[in-house]
Amino acid sequence: MAMDIEGLRPTVHVDAGKDGRIVVADSLSYFEHEPWTDAVAVGASFAGAPTAAMAMRQGVKAWIAHEGGPGKDEAGISGLAFAQRCGVPAAAIATREARLSGGMTLLTGHVSRCNAAAAALGVRPGQTGEAAARLMLKAPPGKQRDFPGLIDEAVHTVAATPQGKIYACWSFSRVDGPHPEDVFCVASHGAKVMALYALPIRPKGVICNDAGRGLDDSGIEGLAVLDDHGIAAAAVSTESARIGDALSTYHDGLISAANAVATAKGVRVGMRASDAARLMLS
Repeated sequence: MAMDIEGLRPTVHVDAGKDGRIVVADSLSYFEHEPWTDAVAVGASFAGAPTAAMAMRQGVKAWIAHEGGPGKDEAGISGLAFAQRCGVPAAAIATREARLSGGMTLLTGHVSRCNAAAAALGVRPGQTGEAAARLMLKAPPGKQRDFPGLIDEAVHTVAATPQGKIYACWSFSRVDGPHPEDVFCVASHGAKVMALYALPIRPKGVICNDAGRGLDDSGIEGLAVLDDHGIAAAAVSTESARIGDALSTYHDGLISAANAVATAKGVRVGMRASDAARLMLS
């Protein structure tokens, strides 16, 4: 489903003329809709391969995102190696120092990891995101790319019951139409942007990844938003399931947080996501 992105466009933070721009957004998904070949993208998504692909398809010259844990198999920073294969500088900001869905906080948080292409420009762990982004302005212009088959963007049906279906997908941005009888296990974080994407789908339930919670527990703020709309929502621990991998959310995830609607259905912290999803169908 194409989301109405009015008001969700990236914001130019620094215009460095011929060296390009530092452009900030609450999600790397906001870079999907037009070319950004002169931009260092600062987006408050987890720094995984699926989220990196959204910005890199449109040619960002470099990017900075949130460490997201980095969690099971360090999936929260899997995008750094992915970007390196394309020669794109990339860095992640420490989990507890920035907000998921809070782009400007990535500028004040500190770099925890970077790839070799970023290091070649002088980026180092311990720098602020803003300092790293300014160094990345020296990267060559980006180019638009495609990554066919590299990212699993399918919507998987993992269970079908008389009460509804359970789906696994990496992001609600890849789901078409309303699904009022169904539950979705998504591989994305549980911050406010996740809820913005979920609301037009109107699912019966949502299970996402807590992304290591982030600054101010921002990684699960979307659960309360969905609670306000009567939608059951829970998050799995990033240590239990690979963020960015929808099937891992369903098969591996252990619940770390739940909203009131989900709790009323019997969802509890420590429960397997596959069991919680079936409870949400009730």
